[in-house]
Amino acid sequence: METDNVVIRLVPEKKGLILKHSEYEISTRKYKTTVVRRYNDFVTLHSLLVSRFPYRMLPRLPPKQLMLDSFLEERRRGLQRYLQIVCQHPVLSSGPMLETFLTDKSNEHIEHLRSVFSKELDEYSALSENEDLPLEDQGRLAASRENMRIMLNSVIRLKRLLEQHSQRLQNQAVDFSEMSNILKNIDSSNCFKNQSFASLQTSLNSTVTTTTKSSATLSYAITEKINLLLDILTAHSDLCDRVERGIVSDHQKALSKMLTINKQKIKGVIRGSAPEDVQALHQQEVAQNGVIGTLGRKSAFSLRCVLQETSLANKYLQILPSVLLSFSYEQQVLNAETAKAWETVMTNECNQLNQ
Repeated sequence: METDNVVIRLVPEKKGLILKHSEYEISTRKYKTTVVRRYNDFVTLHSLLVSRFPYRMLPRLPPKQLMLDSFLEERRRGLQRYLQIVCQHPVLSSGPMLETFLTDKSNEHIEHLRSVFSKELDEYSALSENEDLPLEDQGRLAASRENMRIMLNSVIRLKRLLEQHSQRLQNQAVDFSEMSNILKNIDSSNCFKNQSFASLQTSLNSTVTTTTKSSATLSYAITEKINLLLDILTAHSDLCDRVERGIVSDHQKALSKMLTINKQKIKGVIRGSAPEDVQALHQQEVAQNGVIGTLGRKSAFSLRCVLQETSLANKYLQILPSVLLSFSYEQQVLNAETAKAWETVMTNECNQLNQ
């Protein structure tokens, strides 16, 4: 998956003494243009995408937190991942909605976005009536969702462990830096004859640099790819929940209503109810049959979309082995450089003792 197709740069801007907002400069390789957007513009885009594509994986927007500097970079990364996923989606990126968001430089770009796309039909409603929609194997879909659920829990745990490891490296760098400063202030010539701590300080400083670099790589490269996978898997879980709560639930309610109408009709015939009453129940039955047919077709479409989105999520998951390999390589480099620095210390200290 390409990760450089969209780049977002934070452009902070203060308004007055209390109120302020941040703007985001968005550059896209596909459209070769740069636009400026605010967080609320992303919210508008997201609501339009949800309305137009309710049966597709849509990542969550990062939360709208207080305008503290510690959250701004985190939100920028979240927005960049959001656009990366949407821009690489074969369906979400195919229409003019996303292109308008990424290219319209007018001052009324959001009003234009709402006026043009707010009344668009959703993906199912715009489907041709001649489109063949066979019902997917629900057992296969259930197995796929369970696998995605397991992967989501696994990625969440991996992220937590990687963040904990990165924090340990940061703490280690701080401790080694403090040790180096302590040794710098010790007059070793008076207490330890000709032996000095210069080589030890050098090795400590070298280890601080190496450890800090490794921690940054974990935070900004490896963990960021884990976050991308987490966004995808969470979007897949949200999609499955929407389908289960929506289409499947509506279908079950319609079938239950159909059963009630049939029971009333049978009772009316047995009891000899007035013909017009039985005819009214029959018309309800015919109308309900049409509702069930429509819901059944919509269910088939939604399940087909879930299957397609599951396949797309699986494609994203293919980057996980390379992420773990990058982590292994980073640890190997860190251990090798650390061992080399301390080997130099041991050599120098032994030479001084022998003298």
